[in-house]
Amino acid sequence: MINHYLKQRRREIVVATLLCTLSSALSIVLLAQLNAIARDGLAAAGSAVMPIALGLLAAMFLSNLMAQTYLARFGAETIASLRRDLSQRFLGMDYEKLAASGKHLVSGALIADVSRVATMFLVLPLFAFNALTVVFCLIYLAVLSFKLFLVFAAIMAFAIGSSMRMMGQSGAIFGATREQEEKLFGHFAALADGKKELTLSAGRARHFVDEVLLPSIEANRQLNYQAQKWWGYGGVWSTTMVFCAVFGVVYAGQAWFGTAAGTILQFVIVALFMMNPLNYLIVASRDVMIGMASLRQLRVSGLAEAPAAAAPAAMSLVAHGQWQQIDARGLCYRYEDDDGHGFSFGPVDFSLRRGETVFLVGGNGSGKSTLGMLLCGLTRPSEGSIHVDGQIVDEAGREGYRGLFSAVFFDFHLFNHMVTREGRAATDAEIDVWLQRLDLNAKLSSSAGELSTLSLSQGQRKRLALAQSCIDDADIYLFDEWAADQDPAFRRYFYTELLPALKKRGKTIIAITHDERYFGAADRVLKLDQGRLVRAPEPATELA
Repeated sequence: MINHYLKQRRREIVVATLLCTLSSALSIVLLAQLNAIARDGLAAAGSAVMPIALGLLAAMFLSNLMAQTYLARFGAETIASLRRDLSQRFLGMDYEKLAASGKHLVSGALIADVSRVATMFLVLPLFAFNALTVVFCLIYLAVLSFKLFLVFAAIMAFAIGSSMRMMGQSGAIFGATREQEEKLFGHFAALADGKKELTLSAGRARHFVDEVLLPSIEANRQLNYQAQKWWGYGGVWSTTMVFCAVFGVVYAGQAWFGTAAGTILQFVIVALFMMNPLNYLIVASRDVMIGMASLRQLRVSGLAEAPAAAAPAAMSLVAHGQWQQIDARGLCYRYEDDDGHGFSFGPVDFSLRRGETVFLVGGNGSGKSTLGMLLCGLTRPSEGSIHVDGQIVDEAGREGYRGLFSAVFFDFHLFNHMVTREGRAATDAEIDVWLQRLDLNAKLSSSAGELSTLSLSQGQRKRLALAQSCIDDADIYLFDEWAADQDPAFRRYFYTELLPALKKRGKTIIAITHDERYFGAADRVLKLDQGRLVRAPEPATELA
């Protein structure tokens, strides 16, 4: 991923490097000029020395200003590009991989890891700027006195090597901290999702907090403490060693080499000037190391390798309104648990004709939702295939095939905006029609397609999801236990008015339901039992 961004922004990196080089070089030239004035005095330096020094100061200021402006823009654009890219990769991520890895793993990656990787990219240009400053300082020191430079370089090499060894203790700990954070994110998700159950059971709440959440927080605290401690030790040691190097230069210059006091003073001034960029390099190295740990976590979550979402490629004969029959042939799917056991679905043979209404019935765990997920293409069958008018739905056509469906899943999600099939914001008039039909117009409104609130009861939220699905205007509707949270009036409206109205518009409907009294609203009722299709109950002759 780093190589991708470096290649993508090669020109900007070159410009940033040149600006940083110019700014660093001017800083050292100005420092040399000031050292010369301090050593020789104004009279010896000549009348032009002050204008030259002031010119260098102005040039350094302007080059620094240009460099920082460019670096700020470069950093902001890189962060935005990273977030755009990872969001697109999330959209392109296979649903089954997401379900297998856990949603909290990916959401944690999008929130925590993206911020840390973005910080790493933000500090890289400034890291380069300070590294160049250190390099130019070292070159200048070598020019001042090569003997003193060798003493200074020897002590600093030991200092940097020993400091990096200390800081290296933090590298593995940062990685372990990020792994521990994933567990903590999962506990936070459970805290939010299980709020009702925790509120009802004081014992469960106490156990969850005392035995699950707080130990995880403590483990994370311990890891953070260890990582920051060793990093701090390395920083303190390197700073101390800079002063040791300065002391060694002063001692060696006077005791061994007989170096002039003015040269030693200049050497000391430049060495101390180096401390600020050196300290920044130490701090930035921590951000880089944390960012690298987050990059590894992005690979674990699958986001780093996920392809960017692409526009659906419509396979032939799958355009809306141009298909006649969908056939599922020998569909099988197996859910595996950690012990290698699990639920096996299928084989199932099933045909869906355009414009018909089909009810899927069966007990809990019979495979109704699994069949729905297989039919709409979100889940790939372990065996078997799906055909549209005789043409197999392969990987190339899967996106186009999915485009036939709109769904209200049992664990549906509500978005703030109502949009059409083409992705444009629905008009307020279009939205208002459905809000009135579903008795939601007193609860919320819309402005340019954006809903005023999502704070509704569960039944009302399901009605709003139904409105979104109908505005989506797909060919095939999948409703998973939609009526389960509705009062009798809306349950009757769903089966006796809404489904027939959709059927009249040529829509194909797959409804997962337990409402036997309304089986008469279906053209066919298919029953599933332990992952197999069995003899279906006869539809009622009248709707009660």
